[in-house]
Amino acid sequence: MTLQFRAKGTDTFKSVKKATTSSTGGLKTTVTASTDGSYRWVYYGNSTTGAATSAGDYVDVR
Repeated sequence: MTLQFRAKGTDTFKSVKKATTSSTGGLKTTVTASTDGSYRWVYYGNSTTGAATSAGDYVDVR
């Protein structure tokens, strides 16, 4: 799984951190937001599971 970020006013998501799931499927990571924008998870798939992308979550940095 890869966490991606798209800054406010831009069109492109960029990878910021990779993470692995636990044996029970849990997923957790931490990043520090320094500018407004959207974060999303991307799973690129494997030989048995297709790729998937989550909806973006907007972060407003104050």
